[in-house]
Amino acid sequence: MVLVFIDHDGKKPKKGGLEAITRAREVAGALGVSVAGLVVGSGIGEVAEEAKKYVDTLYVVDAPEFADYTAEKWTAAAHAAAQKAGAKAVVAPASRTGRTWTARLAARLDAGLLEDVLELEPSADAVVAKRYTFLNRVLEKQKAAYPVVISVKPNTAPLAEPKGEGQVEALEVALGELEQKVKVLEKIQEEKKRVSLTEAPVVVTGGRGMGSAEAFKLVEELADLLGGAVGATRAVVDAGWRPYAEQVGQTGKTVQPNLYIALGVSGAVQHQAGMNKSKVVVAVNKDPDAPIFKETDYGIVGDVRQVLPAMIEAVKKLKD
Repeated sequence: MVLVFIDHDGKKPKKGGLEAITRAREVAGALGVSVAGLVVGSGIGEVAEEAKKYVDTLYVVDAPEFADYTAEKWTAAAHAAAQKAGAKAVVAPASRTGRTWTARLAARLDAGLLEDVLELEPSADAVVAKRYTFLNRVLEKQKAAYPVVISVKPNTAPLAEPKGEGQVEALEVALGELEQKVKVLEKIQEEKKRVSLTEAPVVVTGGRGMGSAEAFKLVEELADLLGGAVGATRAVVDAGWRPYAEQVGQTGKTVQPNLYIALGVSGAVQHQAGMNKSKVVVAVNKDPDAPIFKETDYGIVGDVRQVLPAMIEAVKKLKD
């Protein structure tokens, strides 16, 4: 059996969870086995009802002690489910949380680890994975025999479609001293007005060329008109103009939207590492030699403070 960890928002599977299911089905097909799912949390009955439509068997870890995420608890839950299922492979989203517990799980299972994978070539004996390395500029292949733990890079796989009604099985996980060493004391939830940066189909990013924090109101306006998210460069975040959660780049978030608009972004290699796999890139910069233009499908050489208002008006006319 192949086990897939399904990320959720408390009501339904997240996009990353659906992508992981797609990859899990590929591995299961090569092995000729079924797919089991795992959801973890507290009060997640609604999630389970939705998630069971995608797998043959769904393990549900639903208990108060799993209300808050810690890598140790999630590792314990995944380990228990993997043993219960006799899983030869465990697939999970390579989210910020996923990256912290999948390596722990691989060590506990004495399994191979394929991280941040873009594509899989599974066979009955092993899995070959494609992934980026060296700031997303080199494509490499890695091979791991079973058992194996696989994390799927966000925005790289098709979203799984429902396939029926899988069997639901409650799974009790006993937490030992190790799993209870870390406790969540407080959670500060950021109020989100827009779609998540990593899941947005459109990302509008402002750079230092915007000139000020106040100028980002125009970036927000364009993003809202396009139903997208706002991004920022490290220089902008360091200046305090935008929150770190919006940073795109090597030390920020990796995005792969259908449309990426870079406004006043010079395009250093560290920034390119976070956005250079976007499907279509549009850039506005007054420097014709700015590095961002090397990654651009459509480039506009000009003052962003003049070009951006014109772009906003053009979008408004298209929406009317």
